[in-house]
Amino acid sequence: MTIHTDQYSIKALFEQKQTFVVPKYQRGYAWDDEAISDFIEDISECFEARRAGTEKHHFFGGVVTVRKEVGGSTRDNYEVIDGQQRLASFVLLAGSIIKHIKATIAELNGKNSLDDDENKALIYLDETIKKVSQLYLTFRDNKGIEYTDVPKLNLSKADDTFFQEVLAGSVPAEKTRESHNRIVYAWESLCKFVQDKLVHESLSAAEKAMHIQQFLDGVLGKDCTAIFMCSDARPEAYQIFQVLNDRGVHLGKGDLLRAGTLELLDEKKFETTQDKVASQWDAILAYTPKVIDDYLLWYFSSMEGRRPKPVELAEEFLEHRFKCKDQDSVSAQGATTILSEAERLNSSFETLAAINDGDWPCPKDKDVSAWDRERLRMLVTHLKHTNAMPLLLSLTLLKPKHFAEAITCIERFVFRYKTIVNAHVTPMTNAYLRQAKAIRDAPDKYLIKDLRKELTDLIEKHAPDSIFETAVKEIKFSQRGNAYIRYFLITIEDYMKWYESGAQGIPKCKDKSCVFDVNKTTIEHIYSQNAKGTSKDEALDGVKHALGNLTILSPEDNDALANNAPDKKFEAFKKSNLKMNRDIGVNTEWTTDKVNERTATLAKMALKIFVP
Repeated sequence: MTIHTDQYSIKALFEQKQTFVVPKYQRGYAWDDEAISDFIEDISECFEARRAGTEKHHFFGGVVTVRKEVGGSTRDNYEVIDGQQRLASFVLLAGSIIKHIKATIAELNGKNSLDDDENKALIYLDETIKKVSQLYLTFRDNKGIEYTDVPKLNLSKADDTFFQEVLAGSVPAEKTRESHNRIVYAWESLCKFVQDKLVHESLSAAEKAMHIQQFLDGVLGKDCTAIFMCSDARPEAYQIFQVLNDRGVHLGKGDLLRAGTLELLDEKKFETTQDKVASQWDAILAYTPKVIDDYLLWYFSSMEGRRPKPVELAEEFLEHRFKCKDQDSVSAQGATTILSEAERLNSSFETLAAINDGDWPCPKDKDVSAWDRERLRMLVTHLKHTNAMPLLLSLTLLKPKHFAEAITCIERFVFRYKTIVNAHVTPMTNAYLRQAKAIRDAPDKYLIKDLRKELTDLIEKHAPDSIFETAVKEIKFSQRGNAYIRYFLITIEDYMKWYESGAQGIPKCKDKSCVFDVNKTTIEHIYSQNAKGTSKDEALDGVKHALGNLTILSPEDNDALANNAPDKKFEAFKKSNLKMNRDIGVNTEWTTDKVNERTATLAKMALKIFVP
C-alpha cells in the first residue's frame, strides 16, 4: 500500500494540490456553531500572536484523499475521503476575506484623492484579490487549447451549488438542507471575524492591508498546518480513514486520561494510591465510548464554567482538573489531587447517568413531589435537552427543593427558546456554563433568581412574545412525531388553574397530584383526523391538524372516542378529569372559528406559562 504523507501549511496545501472534490454521496457540511466558534478561536489566536510579533502554531488535523486524473487536463483532482469540513471552512474564510477586500477597495475608489499609503494599500489589495481567488477559490485549468476556471473545492452534490453561490457573495434565500443553514452560519461568522479582526472600520486602509498580509502570509502561510495523506486507490484511502477513526483500535479520551494519570503514579510510594485511582477509572471506563466522551465534556464544563475543545479534552483535563499536564512525576500532594479528582469524576459520572435517564439525583425531600421529579424526565428524556447537563450537575449541589425549582425554570425556558423558536444554542449554553460555575464557586449563596434573570434576558432577546406567540399558533399535528405537542398540552393543563387565577408571578402548578406519563398520553383530534360520511366537514378538514383542534387523553379514553363527531365527544369531555377537556365539553358545536379561537387562547396562555 503506497500512501504519500506530508505536512503543509494551509496555504502550501492549496498551492501544492490543485483541486479537491467531495464525493457526491458523502454527508453535507456538518460543522455546527460550536465547531465554527472553535475554528475562529484557533485562527484568531494565531493572528493575535502575529500582531504581537510572535508566532502561535495550530495543527488542524488530517486530510485523507484519493488522487484522480482529469481527462484531457494536466491537473490532479483529489477526492476528499476525510477533511471536508476543514477544507470547506478555509475556502469560506478565503471568500469572506475577498468580500471585505472588495469593500475596502470600493471605499478607496470612492475618495476624491488618495495619499501614498492609501495608494499602496489599493495596489496591494487589488493584487491580493486575484492571488487569494486563484489560490483558494478557483483553478485556471486548460484542456487542450482552452482555458477555464474550475472551483478549487467542490462539495457533495447536495451542497455544492449552494456553496459556490455563497462564495460568489450571493447567499441563496432557499435553504433546503440543514447543511445549507450551517454553511450560511459559517459564512456569516467568518465574515464577522474578518470584519472585526482584519478590516475593522477604525483602521486605516494601510492598516487593513497590513492585517490581511499578516493573516494570509503568516497565519495561513506558516502557522496553520494540516497533514495531507494521499493514495492512488480508494480502498487504501478508506482504510486510512477507518484506522484514524476506529474507536475500537485507538485510545479514547478516557483511556488517555487513565494512562496519563496512572503513569504519573507509577512509583513504589504511590502504589496504594495508584490502585485506588485505577479502580475509579475501571468504573468510569465501563460506560460506552460515546457516553464517556459526553460525560467528560459535561463534567469539565460544569467544573470550569467553560466548554473545552473536544480535540484537546484530555490535555485540558490533565492541566486543569488533575493539575499535572507536562509533568514527569508528582508530589505526595499531587498524588492526592489525582485520586480526589478521579473519585469526584466517578461520582459525577454516576450522577450524570441518573440525570441522563431522567432519574431524580437528589436525596428524598418532603418539599419535592412526584410532579417535581417528573419535570427532570420531561426536560431530559422528552425534550431531549442535553445542553443543560453541566448546569444540572452543578445544581445537584443545592438543596433538593432548589434543584426542583431550577428544573421547572429551565424546562419552561427551553421549550420556548429551543423547541419552538429554535433560537441559537450558543447564548443559551454560555448562560448555563456561567451559572454552573457560579454554583460551584458558592453553592450556599447561590440564588435561583439569578438563573431565572439570565434566562429571561435570553428570551427577551431571542424568543420574545411576538415570535413565540406566532410560532405556537403555527404548531401542527404531524404523522412524523408529536411528542412536543403532548408536552405542550400537558404543561398547559398543569398550569391552567394558575393562569386562570390571574397568572401572577412565577408560573406554579396548583395541583401536583396529577402526574402525566407522556408516553401513555395520546393526542386526540376534537374534529377527527379520519372523519368520514356524515361526520366529515370540509371546512374543519382544513384545520383538523391545527393546535386548537388538539387535546390530550389517556390511551383508553382515546380508543373509546375513536373517530366520533365532535358533538358526540363533548359528553365524554365533560366527564374528563382534565380541565382542558371539560372546557371543550361545554361547546355545542365545533367550527373553524372555534378551532382558531382555541389556538389563539392556547398561544396567549403559553406566553404566560413558558417563562423562566
